[in-house]
Amino acid sequence: MDTDLPKTSWAHRFEAYGARAIFALIRPLGIKNASNLGGFLGRTIGPRVGVTRRARTNLTRVMPELNAEAREKIILAMWDNFGRTIFEYPLLDKFILPKNLDRLNIVGLEHLQNVAAAGRGGLIVSGHFANWEMLPLIAHLQGIESGAVYRSANNQLIDDQILVLRAKVSDAVQIPKGAKGARGILRLLKAKKFVMMLIDQKLNDGIEATLFGHKAMTTSAPAGLAYRNQIPIVPVSLVRGEGASFTLTVHTPIETDGDAEALGEITRVTQELNDFLEARIRECPSQWFWLHDRWSFAKKG
Repeated sequence: MDTDLPKTSWAHRFEAYGARAIFALIRPLGIKNASNLGGFLGRTIGPRVGVTRRARTNLTRVMPELNAEAREKIILAMWDNFGRTIFEYPLLDKFILPKNLDRLNIVGLEHLQNVAAAGRGGLIVSGHFANWEMLPLIAHLQGIESGAVYRSANNQLIDDQILVLRAKVSDAVQIPKGAKGARGILRLLKAKKFVMMLIDQKLNDGIEATLFGHKAMTTSAPAGLAYRNQIPIVPVSLVRGEGASFTLTVHTPIETDGDAEALGEITRVTQELNDFLEARIRECPSQWFWLHDRWSFAKKG
């Protein structure tokens, strides 16, 4: 018997069984009804949850031009979007059915097609906009061979459930953050394929850049990988339309200067990526996940 295997706590088992049961109840509702129910629950429960204080603090600090009423509207819409996203998880495979493809609109696809045609591979970066799970799904529909970097759930059983759901809609290699994942990223890039990353969360061992004019520890991984491998970074953004419909926009690829000094170039591109995120958030602040501890304002008071 292998005593080195991690033990699963009863609490984690209970959470996983509960999640499985909820997903089973949601699935028969269909995309529209499930999304609407998730949005209703998000709007009803979310603003009353304690972590919402972080969203209010973040908005107050980085968008001081907004009054209290405007901030609360953004927070309400943020929770609506998050509730919809959660309730759309059990139905991800339904989005790729022919009858539902009109829910997915793509703008600027030629940018990604040109990079793919060049045979260099590259990085596809975005943030937690709208339903971010649509990104690998759309990449799969466009025939883009890729891997997707993800943060493992604290509960391994739930993490396994999520990976099964993703596998139904995309052949993207699932790459967990960490040393093992780093090796997986390098293998994909060496094979001239794409790696998808969400880059809007704080990384304490990243580099100091600014976001909305405030210091924000930021991952330097995309810029570093692009510089060392001389591959493009393709920024994309995602906006939720009415209900469960989405528009994904592929923006102009970012190139690094291989002749430039490494640290300076990586810092420059990292800041350019933060500027990209900020611009997209300002365009549609209600669809970004303001609950992230992005600036640690709540801790500083």
